[in-house]
Amino acid sequence: MVKKLIIVLFTVFIALGGIGLGVLYYLYTKLPDPKLLEHWSPPQASKVYDEKGRYYGSIGVQRRFYVPLEKIPPNVINAFIATEDQNFWRHPGVDPISIIRAAIVNYKAGRIVQGGSTITQQLAKNLFLSPQRTIERKIKEALLAIKIERTFPKEKILELYLNQIYLGSGAYGVEAAARTYFGKHVWELNLEEAALLAALPKAPAKYNPFYHPERALKRRNYVLKRMLEDGYISQEEYERAVNSPLNVKKENKYKFSDYFLDMVKEYVFRKYGELGYKGNLKIYTTINLDFQKHAQESLKEGLNNLAKRIGIPFLPESEEDMEKAYEKEKELKKLTRGNVYVAKIVSYKNDIMTVEIHGKKLQGEIKDLSIAGHKYIFVRYLGRNKVEIIPDLEGAIVSIDVKTGEIKAIVGGRSYSYSQFNRATRAYRQPGSAIKPVIYMGALLKGMTQISIIDASPKEYYDPSKGEYWTPKNYDRKTYGRITLRYALAHSINTAAVNLLDKIGFGIVLDVGKKVGLDNLKPYYSLALGTVEVTPLKLTSAYQVFANMGVKCKPFFIKKIVAPDGKVLEKNSPKCKEVLPAPETRVLVDMLRAVVLEGTGVRARNMDRIVAGKTGTTNDYQDAWFVGFSPDLVTGVWVGYDVKMSLGKGMAGSRAALPIWIDYMKFALKYYPNRDFPLPPENIIVPINLEELVKADETCEGVNMVFVKGTEPDITCSDLNVIIGLK
Repeated sequence: MVKKLIIVLFTVFIALGGIGLGVLYYLYTKLPDPKLLEHWSPPQASKVYDEKGRYYGSIGVQRRFYVPLEKIPPNVINAFIATEDQNFWRHPGVDPISIIRAAIVNYKAGRIVQGGSTITQQLAKNLFLSPQRTIERKIKEALLAIKIERTFPKEKILELYLNQIYLGSGAYGVEAAARTYFGKHVWELNLEEAALLAALPKAPAKYNPFYHPERALKRRNYVLKRMLEDGYISQEEYERAVNSPLNVKKENKYKFSDYFLDMVKEYVFRKYGELGYKGNLKIYTTINLDFQKHAQESLKEGLNNLAKRIGIPFLPESEEDMEKAYEKEKELKKLTRGNVYVAKIVSYKNDIMTVEIHGKKLQGEIKDLSIAGHKYIFVRYLGRNKVEIIPDLEGAIVSIDVKTGEIKAIVGGRSYSYSQFNRATRAYRQPGSAIKPVIYMGALLKGMTQISIIDASPKEYYDPSKGEYWTPKNYDRKTYGRITLRYALAHSINTAAVNLLDKIGFGIVLDVGKKVGLDNLKPYYSLALGTVEVTPLKLTSAYQVFANMGVKCKPFFIKKIVAPDGKVLEKNSPKCKEVLPAPETRVLVDMLRAVVLEGTGVRARNMDRIVAGKTGTTNDYQDAWFVGFSPDLVTGVWVGYDVKMSLGKGMAGSRAALPIWIDYMKFALKYYPNRDFPLPPENIIVPINLEELVKADETCEGVNMVFVKGTEPDITCSDLNVIIGLK
């Protein structure tokens, strides 16, 4: 009886074993063919270059730079093997010893603390299988690993793995990780740096040295210990490395991305689809790397100075800065009315935000505030558990080559790591008085000159956008009478601009706006004060037409894109056409030069460069602008809060935006010759006596002004004296 039972059990065991082997064989034959890896081309980063061919950054779905194994140093290879797969060079794809060891460790811990997957298994899972944790997937992973090992040599498997693995902070592969964390190539890494990379695959977010340096250091030292135990390094090397700091370059945290790279990425992905996603393109742009860096610095410094004047204690570079400031406030015993604090956001509903300052719940009201990605915000304490919410103080810079339309610098905010919203291209804000050159250009086209008289006394107008009558007021609250167009524009007299618009009519103004790229202007009298909404890029592009004597050049930032095989996918050149007559445009430029010489932009008078431009300030100081240009470069600067809220009394374009513009242009214009704006043959320069508005001669003083020939006054001061004498 016992003998029969044994025979039955043995038969069942053989049958089950056969079935199991049959299932394994079936799964094995249905697995993907590893030979596909022979021509595997992983998504790689595309390299972006500036106008001089200098490396600017990279873009891609995955930030990866494929490097052959011979370029990866032994310390990097040994660090990964010691940590991820001790028996890599000996096992056939799966490692039974590691599986048993991991099972024992996990059993003792009562949870999964160690895995038994080999490097080949990890490669199989990441390239061919889903990440779900099931028995079937683990079996397929093991079988596929064996299949891969039978197809490729160990060196090739290791090369694929080290270029495929995700290592945190958007870096795929060891080369991208080396650049991200250390700002160098993988072949330049020292021992402790190599160990840090090998510390990351287990949990890239948990051991990210930017966010969790203590954990990263501990894990790195574990890797070094494993390398010592496996004989890859000596005791002396271990002791030196284990006592070394992390030395990651935190400023590189977001180096691989910024506002401009986002623009390039959006352009390439939208236009080239799969080819763009696959990457490994060479993208040559119009950006000047030096200009771009200085634009970022000018904006950051200018906003920091403005923040101090407004009363904001500091401007954060990242969310971590706000968190640190919040923790420091624990030392405060009480809140002082009028002071600004960092508060933790609790909730935001129906325009009411509830915040907390260390246990004290407070409320503030604000509309249209985006807090995506933020846990903290600035508030001004008003007393009685009420606060004034202070949104992000921001700005943007756009700089364009006057003659070509090439974008030389574009910055969409003070800190990309804090906010990725590109205000240069996506923030629609009112331009205020910066729109006025469009109206004055219309007047010049109507035959007026810069010494034509306009009545600047306040008048009442019906505003269809509001459905009520409205009387414009001047920034300085003064009342003016009859003044010249030159004076009105230079000093940004609102009443003069509205009255001028009424005099010449909406038709010609809307036509000028359309020609310079501002095609959303509406036939409202408030148009004269800039109540439309434009982006900094659009407004700066409009001024490019003025600076280029009426020739509009379409702004662009991609010069050439080259495919991995060397094929040129596209090549772009300037696209320019005349949209405004040069003679009248040159008169407008002279009037905008007066803004700098004698008007609201007088801060720029001492630049030692011939420049022109216009300030812009919107109602209640919500937006501050300065858009100005030389004969070669036009630059626009916008400053404001991310929501429409006052910057504070007196924070006009001349105070908030112009200093940033001056700082940037002083640097950029060093690369251009110092020259005056060209004078078309149809124009003439005439000295004008400002008191009598006649041609100055030896009997009176005058200021040189530009006229279209035939429109200049033909009476001199001497003639006027004769006429007066005859009377």
